[in-house]
Amino acid sequence: MTKTIYYLTGRAGQLNKGVGQGLLDRGFNLIGREMSGAFDLLPIQDQISLITQDLQEKFWHEGAKIIAVSYGAYLLLQTLADLEPYQGSILLLSPVLGGISSKEQMRYFSPPRSDKLTKLIDKDEFPIPNKIEIHVGDNDWQSPYDRAEKFAKALGGGCFVVPDTGHQLGTNYVAPILSSWLA
Repeated sequence: MTKTIYYLTGRAGQLNKGVGQGLLDRGFNLIGREMSGAFDLLPIQDQISLITQDLQEKFWHEGAKIIAVSYGAYLLLQTLADLEPYQGSILLLSPVLGGISSKEQMRYFSPPRSDKLTKLIDKDEFPIPNKIEIHVGDNDWQSPYDRAEKFAKALGGGCFVVPDTGHQLGTNYVAPILSSWLA
């Protein structure tokens, strides 16, 4: 079993907090990027270049595992969109998959290149990874579950919708997911 995982946090996340702490507690080593500090201030293309370099140097093989949360998942998918199909396994938690507008909630979010992933999926042009699994809350306005289901289906992966849950899936849900996905 691979003891090192590539981990991309959500916005303002830290590698050794939340999901990262859960991985460390299970005896895994972490390499990855925090969506905070100096990395978060870089232009998106520089972020993608660094993630590409990380993946190709140490995590581009069948036994590799990637876990990405929220905006970290968005950057991961933006990165993978321009590469050959990923050979390892990917776990996405509450992934941002593009821009979103909610008139009912009066919320709007538009990350850079917000329509790229949707266009690639609609055209069947996203490079299909070896294994991908997505978990998303049914009340997550930043990652609507119908979009996550469509994305997972197009990539031949599983999408698990957590009832009565928003963007934060919570430790009680995520802990057993980590245990089973890492087994």
